[in-house]
Amino acid sequence: MKLLLFQQLGVAGTLLTAMACPACWPLFATAGSTLGLGVLLPWEGVLMNYVFPPFVVISILGVIQAYRFHKQLVPTVVGTVSGLSILFGFYVGWQLTLMYIGMLGLLVSAVLGHLASRKQEKLCQT
Repeated sequence: MKLLLFQQLGVAGTLLTAMACPACWPLFATAGSTLGLGVLLPWEGVLMNYVFPPFVVISILGVIQAYRFHKQLVPTVVGTVSGLSILFGFYVGWQLTLMYIGMLGLLVSAVLGHLASRKQEKLCQT
């Protein structure tokens, strides 16, 4: 179960960083402002250039590491492809739609990975 913490930390960091930058991510502007992340607006450039990409890489590594525990291919493929699509959209022409789809995919991958690990734990207990 501790293996999933790495994946969940990466996904949460990716989403929180995106919500803290409302000018770059208009879809997250309301959610970020509601959570009080608007105070991070002066550091938007730092967050997007130096914090966001490492959290995406942490998410990808977490997905791959979680695979070693739950052995489910679907969450691993969804998470890896989603993370790579975020990085591709970020570094190749700022393709916002591709990055939104990638973040949704990372969230779906985290949920699927959590469900797969709970199933694996039940199998190990019996």
